[in-house]
Amino acid sequence: MDPVERLKKIVEDTGEVHSVYGGFEIRVLKPTLFPWYRAMNELLEIGQEIWINKKEGKICIISEPAAQ
Repeated sequence: MDPVERLKKIVEDTGEVHSVYGGFEIRVLKPTLFPWYRAMNELLEIGQEIWINKKEGKICIISEPAAQ
């Protein structure tokens, strides 16, 4: 399973996953139900750096490949 599909399976209906420039943008739709640990751990396991900010009133997790 590719990383986008794994992330979509992890977040289910609590967020939206989009592939962006070699990384990902995950918009958190249901913060209290969102699987924070599993989503963050998956991103780290596939070698991503992570930032969290707000976009249009929703928490967004942004990632890109970690610098080697």
